[in-house]
Amino acid sequence: MKYEQIIDHYESFKMWLEELKLLSEVEWFKPMEEDKWSIAANIAHIIKWDQYSLQEILPHVSEGAELPPFPDFQKFNGEAEDYAHHVVNQGELIKEGIRTRDLMITYVKNVLEDDFGQSFKVGDQCFTLEEFFQDFISHDKHHQEQIEELVSAEKV
Repeated sequence: MKYEQIIDHYESFKMWLEELKLLSEVEWFKPMEEDKWSIAANIAHIIKWDQYSLQEILPHVSEGAELPPFPDFQKFNGEAEDYAHHVVNQGELIKEGIRTRDLMITYVKNVLEDDFGQSFKVGDQCFTLEEFFQDFISHDKHHQEQIEELVSAEKV
């Protein structure tokens, strides 16, 4: 994945977040399927992983760096869901997502293109910086597709 592709993804994701402002509060908080997250929780989950990356991983990436493991996924994701449902409203969460994506874009723009090949570990998982971004962008796209399918199905 090229530098420009990463930035393009984050820019288009910001525009997509803006579109989510059109959802009603019912659509925003309704579980996407039985016993599944809401759109709000999905968006908070993505934002919270971006924030974690910006604070705990990306500032420490260098060739051969060994970083602490990712936090417990269940607990971390549960906290994101709680945040979406009990701390912020829809507009605030979307603004936070856009600000966070702006920070990701700034980070990417400040990395030398050659540095995307740097290898590092998060716990026992090995990544290059490029692979790290690929994984998280793939994760974004997975949740975007789920949300888009739900939103388009409800319009039919």
